[in-house]
Amino acid sequence: MEAKEYRGLWWLPSNKERKVAGVLAYTPGEEFRLELIGSFNAEYDGTILAPLKAKTMEPVIHGQASDGSNITLFDSTCGVSHKECAEFSTSVYKAKAIVVGTHLNNRDEKRFFKASVRIPELSYWLYPAMVEQIYQDTKNGHGIIVKMRDIEDGERMVGKVNVSKQMSICLCRDASYHSGDLSFNPSFEQFTSLQIETSEDMSLMDYYEAVVRYEQFLSFATFREVGFSELRLFSRDNYYETIGGKHYNKPIIFDIRNRTKPNPKKIAKHEFIFEYNQIKDHYSQAVKRWFSKDMKFHAIRSHFMDSIDYHGPFSYINFLVVIQAIEGYGRRYMTAEIKKFKEGLPKDRKRRPLFEMLSAIFKSYADVNRIDHNVDIDAITQTRNYHSHLFAQRGDKAVDGVELYKLTNELRKLLMCCIMSYMNFSNRDIDRLFNNSDNSLFYKL
Repeated sequence: MEAKEYRGLWWLPSNKERKVAGVLAYTPGEEFRLELIGSFNAEYDGTILAPLKAKTMEPVIHGQASDGSNITLFDSTCGVSHKECAEFSTSVYKAKAIVVGTHLNNRDEKRFFKASVRIPELSYWLYPAMVEQIYQDTKNGHGIIVKMRDIEDGERMVGKVNVSKQMSICLCRDASYHSGDLSFNPSFEQFTSLQIETSEDMSLMDYYEAVVRYEQFLSFATFREVGFSELRLFSRDNYYETIGGKHYNKPIIFDIRNRTKPNPKKIAKHEFIFEYNQIKDHYSQAVKRWFSKDMKFHAIRSHFMDSIDYHGPFSYINFLVVIQAIEGYGRRYMTAEIKKFKEGLPKDRKRRPLFEMLSAIFKSYADVNRIDHNVDIDAITQTRNYHSHLFAQRGDKAVDGVELYKLTNELRKLLMCCIMSYMNFSNRDIDRLFNNSDNSLFYKL
């Protein structure tokens, strides 16, 4: 979505009679700025006391734009100014969240049964294949024919997964045609969207949490931080009726400030760790596992997401994030493997917990070819201790610079193996997917 302006009347739910004219400047994911000509406090409006009497934060603001759109702003901080030479005050509110299409009294209001989400990377991860180009013999006066496929919902809706008793998600292939001005500049668009449905009405924050969770899954699969470009919600009481008596639900836009926005970098499909078609037989159980309520996995998943961010080529931050996630995974999910590994060691051997844990984890993925099994585990442990605990002295094998960058890449691959195991991928599956990926992570530096 592009930046928009909404001109209209605005009011507080507790005082519907006091409506103030103003303009809302909406920049998706960044700023929702409402400027009023006046203030919500009629008693002090237009006086020098207006800035002092204004509330610093309004939980909910309602409005109606000139195009008829009902708008809700949440958690808006206020600034009121008054110039002595002016007979009126101006108020500026900056909201944390916005809903375009309906009025809500709070974020937890359970009003929605479905959501449709656009994520740019999703169309590359599962190609929509809805628009066909047919090349004909140009020598005989023919050219290119472009047409949209007409397919059944069963083919259009892909990979439906019941991630809980109340919620299901699926991928939806879709396309649209725009004729342009008098059909002079027609255009086609095809895309894959994420569809979320619930058996019971849920709040917009319930849907937002599910969207973020799927963004994280897609970030893992594509090895790039992804964010939605548009989130549309649907409410049973917000619809229009055709002449034939059919009901069509109107889309309601929801957005939140400072969310993860679409990645501006060009999408390089060959950098994906895996695509939908490569895991379609395993997709359902992988997504179910990713959406599980297992709190032990949350921090590990978040650490991996943080490691995708670019912190500089020789930054120790990436290294620490990855090694801590691997340690956490070992302690929480691989205690049996680590115990078995320790039992095979000489009885008089000095205990080295981190060395033994990492050795056991590397051994668990011995048949994954793109893992470097000759990596120096002593170098990992000494580097971790030096950078994590900020010891005054560093071990002789602790690394930084280019060597730290290489070590981080090797550990990131190991962490990916751990996470894919959590999603019930076998070592054979992991090896196959790694071998089919052209991500630079899998090549020697």
